Amino acid sequence: MLSAGGMVPGAGGLKGSLVLIPKKALDFHDFHGTAMDGGTDTELFGGGVTCQLISSTLRGRAAGKASRGEVGEEANLEPCLLLKKSLLSAPTGEERFEVTFNWSMELGVPGAIIVKNNSDTEFYLKTITLHDVPGHGGAVVFVANSWVYPQAKYSYNRVFFAADRCRRRAARSTRS
Repeated sequence: MLSAGGMVPGAGGLKGSLVLIPKKALDFHDFHGTAMDGGTDTELFGGGVTCQLISSTLRGRAAGKASRGEVGEEANLEPCLLLKKSLLSAPTGEERFEVTFNWSMELGVPGAIIVKNNSDTEFYLKTITLHDVPGHGGAVVFVANSWVYPQAKYSYNRVFFAADRCRRRAARSTRS
């Protein structure tokens, strides 16, 4: 069910979460000052890291070029207040952030995501999960397991694909 204007229903759009490990959490020379500090990495939210969804079902409008999936608006990470820093995450350094996408269901089901690191330090991105995606029947999960360096070090966007899309693509290629 869509709200007025075709936007995803709920408080402000399509909700998601990211699990990542900031580089400082993996600094073995300063264990007490990194993994045990009890805070979150504040430079990663508020524009430090942005995400953009890419439609798996609707093609973008690229003049004279092969079109790709329609790209949504950039969304900033938000601190996850419920799972700030639990005892389980302290040894691993994992942090969870929330993100809310302004995503119209007219764009279809997201199949890929662009992640831009606008901060000064890299982080290890584990997963991105979109919760309760209408038209998909549940969650869409992007398994990254990849370092994301500051945007200034790239001449291209970091794109991660939904896990179920990757499995279907691999299954098709093994059949041929």
